[in-house]
Amino acid sequence: MGTLPDHDNVLIAALAGHGFKFAPVLGEILADMLEGNESAYDVAMFSPSRFS
Repeated sequence: MGTLPDHDNVLIAALAGHGFKFAPVLGEILADMLEGNESAYDVAMFSPSRFS
């Protein structure tokens, strides 16, 4: 979850299978990202930039 490497205005998040149960915390994290706030959770390992 995070912004696309070349598109800072595109915020993405994806879940698979049983990931639906994480939707509430995912929403909290994404809201923090959209507002430019620091999240209470370290989500760096889920960043799309890890593929570039």
